[in-house]
This record gives sequence, structure tokens and C-alpha cells, in this order.
Amino acid sequence: MFRLRGCPLVVAISVVSIFLYGAFQPSSRIAHGVKAPNTAAVVHHNTGQIIKKVALPFGDYLRYIPSNFLSETEGGTPDLAKRVYPNTLTYADALCKGQRYWATIQAGNPDPPRFTQTNFDESGWTENSGFPQIIPDDLKTPIEALGLSQDPSNIRRVVAQQYSEFTNQNGQRQDDPSGGQYLQVYIPSKGTIIANENISPQQSIAMYRRDNKLPPYTAAQYKDFIPEMHRWSDIVWFMWTKQAGNLVGNLRYIFRDNVINNDTKSVIDQVFKVPSYSLDLKWPGETFDVATTDDGKALLGTPHGAGIAWMLADNRGVLGQRELKITCFTSDGYFKGENGYYMLFELTRVQAGGS
Repeated sequence: MFRLRGCPLVVAISVVSIFLYGAFQPSSRIAHGVKAPNTAAVVHHNTGQIIKKVALPFGDYLRYIPSNFLSETEGGTPDLAKRVYPNTLTYADALCKGQRYWATIQAGNPDPPRFTQTNFDESGWTENSGFPQIIPDDLKTPIEALGLSQDPSNIRRVVAQQYSEFTNQNGQRQDDPSGGQYLQVYIPSKGTIIANENISPQQSIAMYRRDNKLPPYTAAQYKDFIPEMHRWSDIVWFMWTKQAGNLVGNLRYIFRDNVINNDTKSVIDQVFKVPSYSLDLKWPGETFDVATTDDGKALLGTPHGAGIAWMLADNRGVLGQRELKITCFTSDGYFKGENGYYMLFELTRVQAGGS
């Protein structure tokens, strides 16, 4: 669905390469096949054996896996003054992608995916909401500042887990699920989604194969191991419609909680012209209008912006035309002296007669 027309050929090629590289980067979950201190047994990819997992949010694994924060060549406690992002997305490439995403949002996707509960079930996803219905501690300040605080009874913290037998993209039944998980906090009465802990099926498989020194799959091979319904934008929109009911069109705020992806963090640092991993910008941070600024479009062109871009484009019929602003901010010392990186995407409905 994504087209790169309008970019110079060299930039287009690099965008594709970096996009694919970013898709395989570690996210916020340990690779399946390995145990962390607070996990139960997990699915071992390619064994054909399904091992039941205990449905827990990712929580402390983030501090257990150095590869989530360090490149493979760094290891140990980092020297922040010397660290750089390995093979990361450039500002120019992110801007090019963001321009295309913004144009797609404005036009809307003429042929959006329309997934149902049957598609969700056939794709091996299950829904689990057996967690404390709370706002993440590191987002309480912005949540309160924006007037989004709610009684726990109005908060929905739900994870979608791809842990079951499923139909792959070739229409075949597959008994080796990926272990992908998407955990969000939904506050329908306030039009808010907090993207809490997320790893796609493709990322989960890629991490497993990398950690076990197996060659990466080709795009064609992935079709055997990934269902049609697998993208963050599709799963989260589907879950939002279930949680929000008749408030579905009121979506206004999407937080990206504790950004870990190196490409996204690199672009944020490039926007603010600071060394890698060093941004220190507490709430309210700084806000960029996507329609009128290159920095806003570059942020939209990051992996964390892409899913939101497709959610808006695919569901323009429900959401209508929206203005989009992106706020970046940090929290104190999330890991080994580093600040946590955060993004807020604010969707404001364009009034009749607006541009």
C-alpha cells in the first residue's frame, strides 16, 4: 500500500532499506523461545509445538533485555557520550516518508482493510484484559495536565496476543504462532489510546531468528508465519472500536509510551539536534504541526508515526479530516541513566470549511 513516488530514486531505495531494517529491530518484548524472570513457558518458533503462555504484560522484561536498549556491539553499561544509533533512519528519509504518509492521510485510503471478530480469531489473536486498569506511572503528569484522568472503571488495559493456531497469508493453517503482542490502554470517554508495550508478529519472529543465529526470512517466507491481520494499526483500531463503542469517532490522543525503537529515537534526536540518547525535555515538551513543519512530517515518518498514519488513512470515513500535531517529551532516568522518550499524537477534527 505504501508508495515512494515523489522521492529521488536513491532516497527511495534507502527508505525501503531502512524501513525493512527498522521492522526487524528489537521492541519491548523478549524473543519467544526464551524465558525471562516474570514469564511462563513461551512458544518456540518452528518447532510446531504450542506451549501455553501466562498472559502477563511485558513489565520488567524491558530492564531484563539489554538488546532492547543497546546495539549488539555495545553490551554492558553504556558510555552515553560515545553511543550512537546503529544503521538508523536519517532525518531526510523520515521526512520523505512523512510527506507521503501525510498525503495519504489527507486523501484517505480508498480500499482500507475491514477486519471483523472472525478475522481476529482466525488470525490467532486472543484478547486479555486481566490486568490492573491503570495509567502508566510515567504518563500521569501529561494525562493529568490534559484533563484525561479517569476513574479506573473507565480505563481499559487490554492486550492482543498472537499465541494460537491461525490462518497464514497463503490461506493455510499454521500451528506455530509468532508470539506478537499489542498492549494498549484505552480511555474511551476521553478519546485516548496509550500504546503501552508492542511487538508485531514479524518483529517477534525476526528477534527469535536473530537471537538463534538463523537467517532472516524473506518477505515471501513471512507469509507462511504471519496472518493477514497483523499490523499495529489494524489490531489497535479493531480493539478501539470494541472498547469505545459509539465513542469510536472521538479519538483525539494517542500516546507512544517509552519509545525504544532506534529509528524513532534517532529521528527525535535529529529533530532536536542533540547527541544520540541524550534528549532531556520534560513535559510539556515541544509540539510540531505536521501540516506546516518539516519536523512534524519527519516525526510522522518514523516507525512510531507510521502506524498512526495508516490508522488515520484507513478510517477517515469514521474519524473525518483531522489536523495532526506531534509532541515529544522525556521522563527521568528510565534505564541506566537514560531518559525515556515519549510521543503524543493529537488529532483535532477539522471544522466545516477548514483546510
